[in-house]
Parts: sequence; structure tokens; C-alpha cells
Amino acid sequence: MLYFAQVKNMRPKVIITVIFILILFPSISGAYSPHLFPGPGIMGSTGLLRMPSADVLPYKNFNIGVDYGVDSDTNDPILFYKMNLGTFQGLEMGIVGGTKENVDSGGGSESNVKEGVFINLKYSLSTDNSGTPLLLAIGVENLSSYNDTDIYMVATRYLKEGPKIHFGFMGLFPGDKFTPLGMLGFDFQLGQGGILLLTEMFAGESIFQVDIGARMYFSPTLTANISGLNLFQNEEDPTGITSKAITAGFSWINPF
Repeated sequence: MLYFAQVKNMRPKVIITVIFILILFPSISGAYSPHLFPGPGIMGSTGLLRMPSADVLPYKNFNIGVDYGVDSDTNDPILFYKMNLGTFQGLEMGIVGGTKENVDSGGGSESNVKEGVFINLKYSLSTDNSGTPLLLAIGVENLSSYNDTDIYMVATRYLKEGPKIHFGFMGLFPGDKFTPLGMLGFDFQLGQGGILLLTEMFAGESIFQVDIGARMYFSPTLTANISGLNLFQNEEDPTGITSKAITAGFSWINPF
């Protein structure tokens, strides 16, 4: 499930503007391509789109992020917000909050039901400082949520030419149930500019989801993001871990 807050005055023009910037002005970020810091995903943890990676925010660093867009199931504007802090060496702690759509006992839905603000934790299990490291991390998202808590173990492999591959396991806890699934992600830089293309997949016994997006770096620490979540969802039989949605936003590491 996605956390979101309905924003009645928001218009799709905002998303179109961000996409326009991503396409028309890649040269803005080209000077910052030598080292691009990983950014937070939709659910707050450092990673790709919905999938966390094994990258961990360094000690004494912090970031903030906002993503907004449209839920294609309801056509409602949505807003995601989060913050992370490198609290100790190898430990990332963050918060994510908002509202969500609940399913009632009669099979219908209750939109914009406030559940709370939750904690994300991620711990690095590796200290590979080579040029092409293999990183490993474990974590939990939405800690203390009744329906949306998940745990994961993920590995990130840096390849020689710059791309990264991410793979791992995630366990969902919808209510008193347990749903295991595998996850696979890939990101690579476009040319010498500061634009990363991101793609990821989740698959389980009754779950399949594909997400595609991009992250443009205006500086090593300031990014604009565009995400397409659950793009191939079957509307008659939805099987993803999120609803189908298009979002755009920004993230900023150490803004002050």
C-alpha cells in the first residue's frame, strides 16, 4: 500500500513540468556526474523507486524528500514525504508519513484514512570500499504499521562501467499475514550527464509489479525524480504492492 495525502488543489501540470525539465535540460546536471549520491525512494529508504538498495546514508548526513502525483485508480492527487538520517556508522534511520486507502470489511474502500507516521531502519552488513563494491543491507519499513510493515534483505553490486544491479528479498505483513517476494532492480547513468534511469520488479506467489523512473541531479545532492509505479497493473485483478501511480518530486541531501 502507498502512503499518501490528498492534495485537492494539485494539478497534473506539476508532473508535466518536471518531465519537461528532465527531458529538455539534461545539461544542467552534466557537470555533477563524477559522483552521484543515492537518493530516497517513495517509501523513504535510500534506494530506487519503491525498492530499497543496499546503499546507506553516511554518518551525520541527512536528507529530505517529497513526491507528488496522481493515483490512477482513483484519479486523486497524492503526496509522499520522508526524511532520513545517518545516525551511526552503517545505520540509516528515517520517517515516512501520510494517509492511505483502507479496504473495509465489506470489500469497499475508505480513502484518506490517517494511520500515522512510521519509522524506517536500514543497517549495512558490508564495508566493501573497492571500486566495484558488493554491498549488503537489512532493513524494516513502516515500523509499527498494522498493514504496511515490511522487512527486507538487499544486495547492491556496482558494475565497472557505472550501472548498478540490486536484488534481494522482501517480506510484507498485511494484517496478521506474511507475504514473501523477490525484488530485482537496475539503474544506469545516461551518457556523461547526471540522469539515472531506474527500473525494478517485484514478484511473489500472488504479486507482480514493474516500476520505471528517472532521477536527475542538479548537483551531487539535489535531485528531481519521476516515477511510474505498477505500470502494468491489471485493473480488474490488481496484484502489485502499490497502486498504479505516476509521481514527481525532489530529494535533497544535507540541505543546510
